[in-house]
Amino acid sequence: MKILLYNPDNGVTRNFMPHLWMFLLQALTPSGHEVVLIDGNAQPMDEESIARYVREQNIGLVGIGAMTRMIAKAYRMADAVRGVGVKVVMGGPHVTEMADEALGRDGGSRHADAVALGEADETWPKIVEDAVRGTLKDVYAPVDDFGQERKPSLQPYPEIPWDKIKLDQFNLLPATLHPLLKRVGAGWGTFRIIPVESGRGCPYGCEFCTVTGFFGDSIRFRTNESVVNELLLLKARAREERGQIAVFFIDDNFAINVKRTKSLLRDIIAANAQVHWVAQISANLLRDEELVDLIAASGGKWIFIGMESIDPANLADVNKGFNKPGEYAVVLDRLARRNVFAITSLSLAWTMTRPALRSEL
Repeated sequence: MKILLYNPDNGVTRNFMPHLWMFLLQALTPSGHEVVLIDGNAQPMDEESIARYVREQNIGLVGIGAMTRMIAKAYRMADAVRGVGVKVVMGGPHVTEMADEALGRDGGSRHADAVALGEADETWPKIVEDAVRGTLKDVYAPVDDFGQERKPSLQPYPEIPWDKIKLDQFNLLPATLHPLLKRVGAGWGTFRIIPVESGRGCPYGCEFCTVTGFFGDSIRFRTNESVVNELLLLKARAREERGQIAVFFIDDNFAINVKRTKSLLRDIIAANAQVHWVAQISANLLRDEELVDLIAASGGKWIFIGMESIDPANLADVNKGFNKPGEYAVVLDRLARRNVFAITSLSLAWTMTRPALRSEL
């Protein structure tokens, strides 16, 4: 069977990197099937074009994953695919929370033939097998024999064949620049940002965040070896293509276990597996000078910090009181002294509710 895994755009903004779930499910697909990946951010499609594509390519099953900001487009594309008689499985954070909406059980239209709740590492192979037999169920959930939700261990971790996957659609450099850049300097034939995870889960439970609800509050880590091997594979591919690759560690808090993160970064350095990378790390964890030294030495170039607000009361209201606004300047300076750039976020919706903060901004 030929399977299409499709990640929709939201029609407004574009993601700067592909989503890991497509590559992960491709690696987890049982042998004997062909899997095609299309990211709507890199390869725009409308309803008519995706319907034509699945017909012409003889696609037997389409998997669509989406967050809430992409769900309207996801539903329209799913409807178009189902309209030509091809089965659709939907998953991701929105569908996990709103399964009845996707299945048309809330009085609205049905958009999916089946939904995958939560992490689909264990359920995806079963979904594919059932699709082949024509016995798709409405709902697939990762549960144990007692009906309790089961989170997949990341050990062992599926091997994603980064050296063989077609990544042409994910080259961030416009095609018109390729000839020029190759003449100007070696090593700029391509530039890609590749998602890699070293762990899942977050114990903090910030009120505005879906992470704890989707991935859970217990942290699961891959082995250092598996992460290092993946970086080495990506580094070798970039060298072979005479291009550039940066890694985005998509862990929701890359340094949530500081001791483990230091161990991983030391192993990356020891294996000469450094590539430029970006990760999300909360400000409170960046108090550690040795950690920041290792970030810089292992290739870390950009750290995303969710500051959210400069008002402790606002932070406490959303269960993010571990953020200390008084430390922000020190943390930013600590990164800057090591040539690591900070990408910060503030929620103006909270901040603008207090007149004194408006003037402070």
